[in-house]
Amino acid sequence: MEINLFQVIVLPIVAILLIERVVATLKGRLRRRVGLLWVLIWLAAGVSIAFPGLTTRVAQMVGIRRGADLVLYVAVLVMFVGFYLMYVRVRRLDTHVTNLVRYLAIRDAEAPDGNGVAGRGAAPDARTADHLGGDASERSSQ
Repeated sequence: MEINLFQVIVLPIVAILLIERVVATLKGRLRRRVGLLWVLIWLAAGVSIAFPGLTTRVAQMVGIRRGADLVLYVAVLVMFVGFYLMYVRVRRLDTHVTNLVRYLAIRDAEAPDGNGVAGRGAAPDARTADHLGGDASERSSQ
C-alpha cells in the first residue's frame, strides 16, 4: 500500500477528531447516541482515506462506478438529513420560545386601569420596583 501526501496530512487530523469525540462521549459532554454517530463518521472517513480502493469496491457492489462518487452521494445524503434535523430543532425551539413569551406576557400583564388600557397611569407596584431597582413608593412620589 502506497501512502500519498493527502493521506499523510489528513489521516492524523481524522484521528485527532475521532479521539476527541470518543473522549467527549466518555466524559458525558455528548449524548452517547450522538457521540457514537460521530465516532462512526470519523471511522468511516479514516477507513475511506486510508483504503481508497475499498470505497471503489463498495461503490461497485451497489452499482456506482467510482468510490469518490459513492462518498459524494453519502455526504450529500448525510447533509440533507442533518439540515432536516436542524430545521426540526429550530422549529421546535421557535415554538417553545413563542409559548414562553406568551406565558410570561400573560403572567406579567397588569390589571387594566379605569380607561381599559393595561398599566397606563397606574403607580408602579412592588414587582415593577424590583425590576427597576428601587422602592415603588419612592418612585411614585417623584
